[in-house]
Amino acid sequence: MLRIFGNDSVEIDGGIVSRATKYIPMITAFSVIGSSYTGIAMTLTLNRDIGVLKRYKGTPLPLIIFLLGKIAHNTIVSFALAVIIAIIAFVVFDVGLPTNSIVAFLLTMILGAATFTSLGIAFTSVIPNSDAAAPMVNASVIPLMFISDVFIPMDSAPNWLNGIAQVFPVRPFSLSLQETYSPFSSGLTSNPENFAILFAWLVVGVIASLKFFSWEPRT
Repeated sequence: MLRIFGNDSVEIDGGIVSRATKYIPMITAFSVIGSSYTGIAMTLTLNRDIGVLKRYKGTPLPLIIFLLGKIAHNTIVSFALAVIIAIIAFVVFDVGLPTNSIVAFLLTMILGAATFTSLGIAFTSVIPNSDAAAPMVNASVIPLMFISDVFIPMDSAPNWLNGIAQVFPVRPFSLSLQETYSPFSSGLTSNPENFAILFAWLVVGVIASLKFFSWEPRT
C-alpha cells in the first residue's frame, strides 16, 4: 500500500505526518481483524464440520472457558502481529513507535482483539458449513473496512456514511489505533467513545456466543 501511494506528508489532527504514519495503524487494524474475526470464524466452522468441536463438547470444558481461551490466544497473536508491523514500519519507513500513547495502544489492542474474537465466534452460529464460511465472513466485514478507515482514509466522506460506520466496531478500532500512532497524542485516547463502542460490541459478541454457539455440525 505504501509503495503504491508513496510516503509523502499528510495532514492529521494535530499536524503533519508521513503517509506511513497514517497507514501503518490502518494496516495493523486490518491484520488484527483478519486474525481475530475472519480467522477464528473460518477455523471454528471447519472444526465444527469435521467433529473437533463435538469432541470438545464431550469433555468437562465449559463454553465460557473455551471462549475466554480463544480470546486470550487471539489477543496474544494480535499483539505479535502488531509488534511485527511496528518494527517493520520503524525500520523501513521510519514510523515512530506508539510509545507516547502506550497505555491507549495496549487497551485498544486488548479490547479490539477480544471484541473481534467474540464476534467471530458468535458469527459461526449463522454459517451453515465450512464451504460457506469464507464468502459469508468476508461479506460481513470487508464492506465495513472500505468505509471504516481501514483500506482508505475517510476524512472527506459524508457525515452520514461515517455515522453508519461508527456504529460498528471496525471504524472505532482503526481510529483508536491511528490516534496511538499520532506523535501529537499521549496518554489515553482522545475519543473515549471509540472504547465504549468496542466494549459494547464485546458484550454483544460474548452474549451471542454463549447463547447461540454450536459444538456440533449443522445438518
